[in-house]
Amino acid sequence: MPWVLGGCGCLTLIIIICVVIAMLSYRARQRITEFKSDFKSALKSIDEKESKSPKEGWITYTNVKANLPAKLQTNFVAFSFEYPKTFQLQPASQVNFVKVEKAGGNNNDSTAENFAVGSAWFDPPSVQNDALYDKLLDQLGQQLSGTFHNYTETTRVPVTVGGVPSRAVLFRADFKELPSVKIFGKVIVVHPPGKRNGVSILILGTSYSHDIKNPDDAGSTGDTGEILRSFRFL
Repeated sequence: MPWVLGGCGCLTLIIIICVVIAMLSYRARQRITEFKSDFKSALKSIDEKESKSPKEGWITYTNVKANLPAKLQTNFVAFSFEYPKTFQLQPASQVNFVKVEKAGGNNNDSTAENFAVGSAWFDPPSVQNDALYDKLLDQLGQQLSGTFHNYTETTRVPVTVGGVPSRAVLFRADFKELPSVKIFGKVIVVHPPGKRNGVSILILGTSYSHDIKNPDDAGSTGDTGEILRSFRFL
């Protein structure tokens, strides 16, 4: 029965070829997966190196507990960000961990832009959602309406700060003594997962700013955009 034996031999050869093709295909897919993984790791490494290397002419601020007023030490959050030398570090206060400000106006005696980081309390600490963010933004809005003349909230938007999904309120206001000078602002509440203490970030621009012409520009364009993108939790 040579034809039977011949048929069996052909079948065996076909099976062997199929197995070899399957093995080669598997190894090819595995190499592609490994290449993608290595490529992503390389990109991440580059990003981390870039984020850790301050831009030329910029200063790195690192929040240090021992340097804070006693009132703020209980709400301490470790973070850092970079800011240009055109911004000046403001004296310590009982409200903010830190504030950096850029002067404007004819004699540089007014504020053009500023970036301030304060504390935020999240309860419960395990919850991270828009409802909790909105609750805090409501409270901050009440405080801001008592501080800024004609405070008007325009919208609320999702943002990501230091890799953490967050939420922001955009607003407009003006100065009671100088109603022609407009204020455009953004307040962001950031809740690091699982932590009770987070931060609130207030970013302001006025009519003296060259980059901030509406609330959405705050923390998105120009120097304040670069500052916010450099923000990291430590």
